Amino acid sequence: MKIIIIGVGIVVLSAYGGYLYGKSRVKLQIVEKQTEVIKYVAQKRAKIQTKPNASRDELIGLMHDGKL
Repeated sequence: MKIIIIGVGIVVLSAYGGYLYGKSRVKLQIVEKQTEVIKYVAQKRAKIQTKPNASRDELIGLMHDGKL
């Protein structure tokens, strides 16, 4: 009887450990994706700012295209 209880305990603890490990990996991926998005936005913003004197129509066009 004790062997069954110990076996069930080991299974429960290993499942909980796997859950915690997976939970920590998800947070890491979210942070990496947020960093990638910030870098992408900064690059696009710098590219747009290097263009001299964008007109109102050009800026509105970029907004409609989702680039600004």
